[in-house]
Amino acid sequence: MTIIDAAPETIGRPSTAGESQFAVEVDHVSKVFFAQPARQVQALLDVSFTVNRGEIVALTGRSGCGKTTLLRIIMGLEQASTGTVKVGGKTVTGCGLDRGIVFQNAELLPWRTALGNVMFGLESRGVPKAQRVEIARDALQLVGLGHAMDRHPHELSGGMKQRVGLARALAIDPQVLLMDEPFSALDAQTREVMQQELIDIQARTGKTIIIVSHDLDESVLLADRIIAMLPNPGRMQSILTTNMDRTRSLDELRGSSELVERRQELWKLIHAKEPGETH
Repeated sequence: MTIIDAAPETIGRPSTAGESQFAVEVDHVSKVFFAQPARQVQALLDVSFTVNRGEIVALTGRSGCGKTTLLRIIMGLEQASTGTVKVGGKTVTGCGLDRGIVFQNAELLPWRTALGNVMFGLESRGVPKAQRVEIARDALQLVGLGHAMDRHPHELSGGMKQRVGLARALAIDPQVLLMDEPFSALDAQTREVMQQELIDIQARTGKTIIIVSHDLDESVLLADRIIAMLPNPGRMQSILTTNMDRTRSLDELRGSSELVERRQELWKLIHAKEPGETH
């Protein structure tokens, strides 16, 4: 068994003694940026929610609601001004290998092959070379790029680059996979393929996933629950449970009445009028 595989009996397993029952706990998180010495910007205000193990949660809302900032705080790339984040019961104080992240653009190292890019995170863990190669090969196979291991980034399409980025994040076997608009730069057909592949990978690995998305259809299709956020300052409006029929493929769900209903409900939540707003 390689690092990226999960034994069926561990997927969705209850927490053991000393472990949190939640994969992620966001507790009263606020974030203030100081744009100038005398000016501050409240990016997030008192955000709290939990994410269950093996759950897909989407962060969705209008521009400026702090979705990416919140994701970066969970990853440890930003520090909260107040409040705490825990992953697996441990307080986040910086980046860690219990979290993997996939950015909007894959940000691959151009001088490395697909295999070399996926091995990069494993090198920082001190994994022996032979094992690094095996794990990276398995990760690329998992995302459907077994045939392109020796290609460099300039030889890959946009969708293939994103698959390499996903494989790189999965290879370190994180407890939580964080994704920041991972499919937004892709063409519509490739995006739909990648969405289905993500669902298939999650079903196979049991990974906990938090995904930032502006796309309401994508949020409803992929997520078990959606954190609907409002801007200025970024804060939670509501948590929507999608209750989508996961026995059906995404292609079947795209034209379904349940998708239309959940999307309309989500639209109303994130476009709720602010106090004093006239339009």
